[in-house]
Amino acid sequence: MSKKFTRKFDPQEPRNRVAEEFDTHQVSSKGPIPRLPPGSVLVLPGGRPHSLYHGRRDCDAFSADVSLAAQCEQDVKPQVVKLDEVRGRDDRTGCPVCRPTETDYSKIKGCRWETETGPREGLRLLWRQDPVAGWYAVVIHGSRSRLGAEIRCERELRELPDPA
Repeated sequence: MSKKFTRKFDPQEPRNRVAEEFDTHQVSSKGPIPRLPPGSVLVLPGGRPHSLYHGRRDCDAFSADVSLAAQCEQDVKPQVVKLDEVRGRDDRTGCPVCRPTETDYSKIKGCRWETETGPREGLRLLWRQDPVAGWYAVVIHGSRSRLGAEIRCERELRELPDPA
């Protein structure tokens, strides 16, 4: 099966096979992420204790969750669901990156982990279990204007106490 070449080069120039290998615009081998019709969201089921619903296909938390699901050998095919169907469900919450006004922060726990530059704090969005290596979490960190998402192993994370 050959990869589809999508980048447009100058037709007068010869093909540059090295540039084609590193083409960042290639179609994903896992299939494209579906387009979102108005009033719909993306859900990647299987997160514990809940799954997130996303309003953007380019959300960092969504990308991290897809990567983690693939690492954990789970289904990485997102579902397009009507927004009204997911809002009232206990097993779904809005993504704090792309749907911050719909996030139920009582379902999301604060956490801390160590980096080379010192301790870092963030929010643990969900867990997924790798059949071989244990549990992993999607965590977000940063300011509200620029949140980043990453995958962290259960052994690295420490839960923050609830503010009282």
